[in-house]
Amino acid sequence: MRRILNFAVGLGAMLLALAACSPSYNITGTSLQSIYDGDMVYLRPIGSEDEAAVDSCKIVHGAFSMSGPVDSVMCVRMFIGNAGDNIPIILEEGEITVMDQVYAMKVEGTPLNDKFYAFMTERDSLLTLLKDLPRKESSMILAGYDHDEILRNLGEAEGTLRMAIDKLETDFVTSNYDNVLGLTYFLVLCDNAYQQFGYPTTTPQIEEIYSRAPEDFRQHMYLLVYMNLCEV
Repeated sequence: MRRILNFAVGLGAMLLALAACSPSYNITGTSLQSIYDGDMVYLRPIGSEDEAAVDSCKIVHGAFSMSGPVDSVMCVRMFIGNAGDNIPIILEEGEITVMDQVYAMKVEGTPLNDKFYAFMTERDSLLTLLKDLPRKESSMILAGYDHDEILRNLGEAEGTLRMAIDKLETDFVTSNYDNVLGLTYFLVLCDNAYQQFGYPTTTPQIEEIYSRAPEDFRQHMYLLVYMNLCEV
């Protein structure tokens, strides 16, 4: 009997050790916005916001935390409060830090989150320059520049910025064909095309990325559905 008890104790300890070593995510967050205090934070799969939350917790004194097992790496959206404010997060093994800095949300701590937010920071910088062109136009008008000169200069600047954004996005997806980042952002580009034209369609950028993609990337269920709709 003693041997059986010893075996049971040893087996239990081994199972606990295996559970402790299983992959898990740990998210710690802070919010500088007091309006969120007492509100809930939800993690929901991207594209499936109506489904049950992957995880949830409450913001207490500007801080929140959650953790759980990682069966497979996935991209989720973190919804904060009742206003619908949300940010993308790569749910992967490791310590993930979320900082709500009022005017910007920052996520860091794990390889894919670091890579994704470095990309988004660079992309947002280019978009800011693009959005600033109307202000530059007004300044040039007030400075007395010729209308044709304004159009030429700003047209060149806009073209350069749009090409830089296009290349940045294309390089990001093609360099991440083998992980969740590439597929997720490619589907974002597809959704942008849908929103722009009002129906499922492709763009030269989408077609370039798709033509270079490996077969396992093309065979993803969501991608197959969208590309089939484009062909209808």
